[in-house]
Amino acid sequence: MTDPRHNPDLLFTSSKAVLQKQNTRALMIQGAVYAFAVFIGLWVVTTFMGEVFHSAYQMLGLLTGLLSYLVFRRFDLTESWKPGLPGSVGVQVLIYWLWLAATLVALGFFTHLADAFSREVVLVWLAAMPVLFLFLHVVARYGLRRVIPRLALRRSAVIVFANNSARMLGERLRGSRAYDLQGYFDDREEERTGGGIPGVPMLGKARNAAQYVRDHDVEVVFVVLPDSGARRAMSVIDDLGDTTASLYYVPDFFMFSLLKAQVGEVESVPVLQVAESPFYGVDGLLKQLFDAVFAFFALIAIAPVLLIVALAVKLSSPGPVLFKQKRYGLNGKRFWVYKFRSMKIDAPDTGSRQATKDDDRITRVGRFIRKTSMDELPQFFNVLKGEMSVVGPRPHTVAHNEHYRKQVNRYMLRHKVKPGVTGWAQVHGLRGETANIERMEERIRYDLEYIRNWSPLLDIKIIFLTIWTVLRGDENAY
Repeated sequence: MTDPRHNPDLLFTSSKAVLQKQNTRALMIQGAVYAFAVFIGLWVVTTFMGEVFHSAYQMLGLLTGLLSYLVFRRFDLTESWKPGLPGSVGVQVLIYWLWLAATLVALGFFTHLADAFSREVVLVWLAAMPVLFLFLHVVARYGLRRVIPRLALRRSAVIVFANNSARMLGERLRGSRAYDLQGYFDDREEERTGGGIPGVPMLGKARNAAQYVRDHDVEVVFVVLPDSGARRAMSVIDDLGDTTASLYYVPDFFMFSLLKAQVGEVESVPVLQVAESPFYGVDGLLKQLFDAVFAFFALIAIAPVLLIVALAVKLSSPGPVLFKQKRYGLNGKRFWVYKFRSMKIDAPDTGSRQATKDDDRITRVGRFIRKTSMDELPQFFNVLKGEMSVVGPRPHTVAHNEHYRKQVNRYMLRHKVKPGVTGWAQVHGLRGETANIERMEERIRYDLEYIRNWSPLLDIKIIFLTIWTVLRGDENAY
């Protein structure tokens, strides 16, 4: 039988399989805790308020428990939640629960299933769950550490080989409560490694790492891929195989950050995702569901506004109420985008010419609806058709796409997702005319940042920022 220590592929595969099992198990346990808490919480509130926990409540508990398992399982109960800090785990849990609660209330209202429940019971339950989540977090983070001392201990660690990745890792480990970084090993002097690892002592040559680990009972060793390749690293790993330390093989993630890449898998083969859409699987389903529900209710809510604007456009100048134009959508496929007409129908067709300040092609009504973004409201029909999202990179004209794709690096990556009615670039003031290449480059930078960092919470944030921007007025809208 082949010794995995002498076969890098077997060593990587076996270590990777163990980590995958551990991560999957952790996610399942965390998700089960949240799901159980939601179901038991509903039962306790129902019983305490003198209601019978009948089949309708049981189904509600099971449904919400399942959704909670999917939504909350990634939030570690033993991490620091910092509930008062914006963007912290505690705040994210609260916002996701509010989003889940709003979804349940809307479903109950429009399906008339809400009549099967006591409103007081449901409201108390929805209000009590964030408190219960926080209580579980306190118990898991502080209570379990007293019961199980091992959870409170910092693991001793060393790094083997110094380079940019090791320096980045060393900085993180020094600030970590989970690890006690003792030092690093390398065969080269600090001058040859770019300065070693700042703030971390050099403990000796790489070949002596295994002996040091045995003598000092080091628990974790991080072997960083040296510049000269993997052979030296595998030799050290081979020696460390004779210790009881946990082993981590650290690739050059400094290069990952330069490429803005993420680690992923394709059929169990590790890959770097340099360009990928975030909307696959459950995330894609959540995005589509959110778009459809939001667009449907938005169109109902703004129906009177649509009628008033349509009438104003019709009376302001001859021509159709709606204006449609070919734009690039998901994966570069073209579609017709809808807008209220804001220009005179006899205005010359200038192709890629954008609207400018004091543009004489714009009607009086058109100037107002462009300033207030009312001309974009018909695009909610594009969202219902599945051609656009509520939030995403704004669609550009075909002429603009063909022009800028040759000048702006990674321009076409913005088409890995559906274009949006509003977007991350727009709420940062990059709306309207792109008078120079620098402004377009900045817009694309925000578009790609949105794609890399997408979350339901980010979409909600952009929607609120868009409303605030419109109410405040945007000098770039004309």
